Amino acid sequence: MFPSIDQILPSLQALGVLGYWLIGLASALEAFFLTGVVIPGTLVVDAGGLLVQQGLMDFFDLCWFVAIGSILGSELSYWTGRLALYRIPGRQKIEGSAVFRRAQALFERRGGLALVMGRFLGPVAGLVPLAAAMSGMERRRFLIWNVIGSVPYALGHVAFGYVMGDAASWLGRSLGHSALVAGIAAAVLAVLWLLLYAALKLLPLALVILGVAGRALAAMPPVARLIAAHPRTTRWVEVRLNRHQFTGLPLTLLSLIFVYIGVVWLDTVIDFVAGDPVLQIDARLAQWIHTLQSPVPLRVATLLSAIGGKHVVVPLTAALLVWLLLRRQKALAIGLAVSVASSAAAIAALKLVFQRPRSPLGYFAETSNSFPSGHAGSSIGAFGMMFYVLWRAGKIRAETALLGAGLMALSIGGSRIYLIEHYASDVFSGWLVGALALVSAIAVTEWLIDRQPAPQGPVLGWRIWAGQGLVTALLLLAAFEVSQYAPPRNAPVETLADQQITSVETALSTPGTDLRTLSLLGTEVRPMSIALLAPDAAGIESALTAQGWVVTGLQGPRALIGALNAAVEADADPTVEIAPHFWRGMTPTLTLAAPSDPSAHARFWRTEFVTTEGLRLFMASVGPDATPEPGVPQAVDGSQAELLQALDANGTANAPITLGDITLTPVTIATR
Repeated sequence: MFPSIDQILPSLQALGVLGYWLIGLASALEAFFLTGVVIPGTLVVDAGGLLVQQGLMDFFDLCWFVAIGSILGSELSYWTGRLALYRIPGRQKIEGSAVFRRAQALFERRGGLALVMGRFLGPVAGLVPLAAAMSGMERRRFLIWNVIGSVPYALGHVAFGYVMGDAASWLGRSLGHSALVAGIAAAVLAVLWLLLYAALKLLPLALVILGVAGRALAAMPPVARLIAAHPRTTRWVEVRLNRHQFTGLPLTLLSLIFVYIGVVWLDTVIDFVAGDPVLQIDARLAQWIHTLQSPVPLRVATLLSAIGGKHVVVPLTAALLVWLLLRRQKALAIGLAVSVASSAAAIAALKLVFQRPRSPLGYFAETSNSFPSGHAGSSIGAFGMMFYVLWRAGKIRAETALLGAGLMALSIGGSRIYLIEHYASDVFSGWLVGALALVSAIAVTEWLIDRQPAPQGPVLGWRIWAGQGLVTALLLLAAFEVSQYAPPRNAPVETLADQQITSVETALSTPGTDLRTLSLLGTEVRPMSIALLAPDAAGIESALTAQGWVVTGLQGPRALIGALNAAVEADADPTVEIAPHFWRGMTPTLTLAAPSDPSAHARFWRTEFVTTEGLRLFMASVGPDATPEPGVPQAVDGSQAELLQALDANGTANAPITLGDITLTPVTIATR
């Protein structure tokens, strides 16, 4: 899938002047017909416009780079048509493809203006210069229209990115961050659909070009001699690459996809059996997600999770099977049954084999084993096949089926991770098992379609009415099951039993008490620097806020949305802490931003150690979150001294304790 704006933006910003060249290159590659499908050039240009809005790039300088890149990419498409296509056999097949004919019709109808219009057609843009060359458009005339078309493209998309940045800021203030994110999500879905539409339209032409190029390669004398020397191998390869029979290219591609998915799945199993670090990452991610949960997203995730459950999948599958049989689509019905049944059976068997317990942080109380996720498996094995069947039956477009299946898998699998009903590795493995079932079922379906005659007309008479009534009843049953989905809730997770200590040194010497924080992926982030004795977290918060420290917002979805909005507006928010830190697998109990440097955070973890006076031990790590760029010296960090000064105003600092290469300062806060 193409990267999103929030992924592209930081990369371009970090490149400095080189970012102009990168954006220009992306524009050029999208204007070339062979790379336009895989290079999201327009999206990169839009991201450049956002950087202009933030004052990090110059508008007209960026427009020049984009325009020149567009001109060069279109020139490459034009010369491909002038030189390459006239010199390889099979030119008639390329000219006869539906996509190429549409591009050629646009050129013949609009003339040079087609080059202006075509530049705004995304991946299809490179076909218009190709059609111009093959239609004999004169070189100088093409160059003039190419420049005329590329300049407005550059101005328009850089300006669009600029306006998008302003609009995001205005919408965030006017409609709220949630509405802004919902609008961005809708726009992204629309763009993805259009990209899939364009890619699928280009696929036949790409296959024709590859076929023509392959035959031209086979006609070369050295290759021809090699082919003549190995007739059996040549015949086998020809059969495997035959596009007109299922046992040829379709089965070859499905087999390669199945093997690839199987290898990836085996790799996940090896990681799971090996234990670390995958299991530790799972546990840390579950802890972090637990801090992100809030009522509204929990209700949405519960609804999505209900859709992927067996009480909904079974009636939906039965309804679609009845509908297919009414239309005499037996091959599609068999394929659907194979996909759903094989996915469910494989998941059930694997759960029994691996016996992984559920996370204690799960929102609902479920008793089945955790690895792999049955909901994730059904999201692809069942719903993916449903979308395929509807496309094969002619009810939806291919791009709609692809996008719908992908969204369903992400939504259901993501809901299980958010509810912590499954670990992330459970869901990923479930997706892969479902994908294996889906590929197998598609192979069975296409094999049956290839060898069976075309189905007769649909069932008529009373059977059609009875069947439609049954389909309606099954759909209503599925909707009812979704509305009634309310499994028993898990009880709150019990904290560790308190342990009485006589000194801080006693607690720090307890086996298993690590003195470094970790990132989500398990890399060491920062050593602990303060061992704080306080009555509770509220006492720490009161002492530090009185000295100007700012409590970060709760790690909920609203905080993440606020951080995204702040990133778009290039406005850092000291109350938002995004990068999670973990100590003993737990997220911080309390996090505060330093008054002098909002990027520096003090993170406190509650422990089970309690003194005889009733004071609880909290471990703290403090320092800036920002990572210096390569070659830039690390600035002197005064946040720890600032924190000690703030704590000393409300308590007593003792002599530092050195354990190995880590030095901690014990501090006692007796009152709030």
